[in-house]
Amino acid sequence: MSRRRRHFAPGMVIEVTIRTIQGRHLLRSSDEINEIILGILGRAQKKYGIRIHVFVFMSNHYHLIITIPDAEALAEFENYLNGNLAREAGRLHGWRDKFWSRRYTAIPILDDVAMEARASYVLSNGCKEGLVETPRDWPGVTSLQSMLTGEASRGFWFNRTAEWHNRRRRNPATDKYAFATPYEVELAPLPCWENLDDEAYHAKVRTLVERIEQATREKNRETDHVPPGREWVLAQGPHTHPETPHRSPAPPCHTSSWSLRKEFLSAYYAFVDLYVEASTRFRSGKLDTPFPADCFRPPLPFTGLVDSRAPP
Repeated sequence: MSRRRRHFAPGMVIEVTIRTIQGRHLLRSSDEINEIILGILGRAQKKYGIRIHVFVFMSNHYHLIITIPDAEALAEFENYLNGNLAREAGRLHGWRDKFWSRRYTAIPILDDVAMEARASYVLSNGCKEGLVETPRDWPGVTSLQSMLTGEASRGFWFNRTAEWHNRRRRNPATDKYAFATPYEVELAPLPCWENLDDEAYHAKVRTLVERIEQATREKNRETDHVPPGREWVLAQGPHTHPETPHRSPAPPCHTSSWSLRKEFLSAYYAFVDLYVEASTRFRSGKLDTPFPADCFRPPLPFTGLVDSRAPP
């Protein structure tokens, strides 16, 4: 099956997910990796103007709910975030092979009801897998504390090039943070909560968390399951992975309305038809072919070197 063509309008709310190779726990929580993740995320946000609403980083995948300026900013943001995470986590755990299992999944969220539902889903990570009893207990990087208190999450971006040059000197600096820059991840309320004041916003988040905790207690009681807790999560090795990872097809969009879903799919398939037609003409050599808005042109075919001595 061919990969789904990405088509995102400016200002669209997107849920982004990506998983590590083989589901390995290469993002396993620790003080060191947590500050690195937050530093990279904060730097990527500042570079590409992404509005971040909700996030959680699990041991082998992460979820983000963001608002994008345009499709190009999303692509550059994810390229920077995923590339730097792979290098830093790989460096930390001695992993030199492919880091991510496949390219990231980006799914538009079309309405307010779906937005709250996806925020609840993202924050429930750790609970829905039966690892902790409450989202507050998750030891990894999460936006929950910032959403509850308004305090910004802070990490460090490490300039490895400067560190390398410094090591070549006769008296290199020994301070871990000598070439580190602090960054904060600035959270914005979900668009469906933008009109709320701070008190009402924090109350909304608390209600969301209480519902997750209640659902977790009921599920654990029904299945007679006792979550192993945060200490067990922290004790996992970075190269452990699930024997049978759960996989399910990604939906084209998140929405609570069938009419919105139908409208979205109709617009998407119309875009695909226009894109395929324009792509075919462009790759055949008609470089002035117009493309639909908010998309990337395909690469041109390889032509090789032209030998000036060859006969015409």
